[in-house]
Order: sequence, then C-alpha cells, then structure tokens
Amino acid sequence: MTMNRWDPLREMLSIQERMTRLADKAFHEVVFHRRSMWKPAVDVLETPGEYIARMDLPGVNKEEINIEIKGSRLTIQGERRIEAEPPIAAYHSIERETGYFERSFLLPGDVDAEQAEARYQDGVLVIRVPKAEQAREREVTIVCSV
Repeated sequence: MTMNRWDPLREMLSIQERMTRLADKAFHEVVFHRRSMWKPAVDVLETPGEYIARMDLPGVNKEEINIEIKGSRLTIQGERRIEAEPPIAAYHSIERETGYFERSFLLPGDVDAEQAEARYQDGVLVIRVPKAEQAREREVTIVCSV
C-alpha cells in the first residue's frame, strides 16, 4: 500500500483552482451564452506504471472529443450534439443530456504525456497516461555486510 503525504498547500491550490474554474464557467455562461454543459461520468485510477481515465460518452462522435495534457493536468472536452429530429416529433420526455462538456483532473504524479494513448469504443473513452520514469515506484534491495 502506498502512503501519500498530505500537502495542505497543494490542497489549497487545488481548491483555489476549482473556484477559479467555477467562476470562469459562470462568467462565460452568462456573458457569452455558452452551450449547455453536462458532466459525463469518469473513473480515474492508478496502476504502478500509469494513470487510466475511463469516461462514458455514448452518442459523442470521436471527432468531437479533445484531450489535452499540460503538466500533470488531464483535460477532456467535447460536445454531444442534439440528434436531427423528425419534423413532426413531439417530446413526451427529455432525459438525455446534450451540449458541451469539459472534465479536468490533476494526476497525482509526474506523467509522460508524449506516450499517452486514447481509445474510444462503444461509447467509452479510455485514456492511458504513463507515469514519468522518476515517478514510478521502485523496489530497492538492501544488502547488509557483517
């Protein structure tokens, strides 16, 4: 089991960053009438050699997805467009969300962004971001001489 040291400064910076993003999003929504936003479900997990993000994006075209890695920040954005409707359709229920989405995650260690891979199949986006060599856990054998 890996123990992570709590860093209060990092937590405060993370909170500040989230508050800034929230304020920016609200400003853009009001001032620029940005497209509606939805929040697709994402799982982010860590293995000894990489970080893996799995995002449910049914109905989103591959061309509408943008993935960006800056430092240790993984950002996924895109859009699920409204389907062309029959001309005489009357809705009785609308539950599926459409519009713009953006999710951003600060990965807990250094990454090798150049080796990142993404696969999109059956409405699920899987992103694999290898850890940087210096961030990988190593086992060290200690030899005692008597």
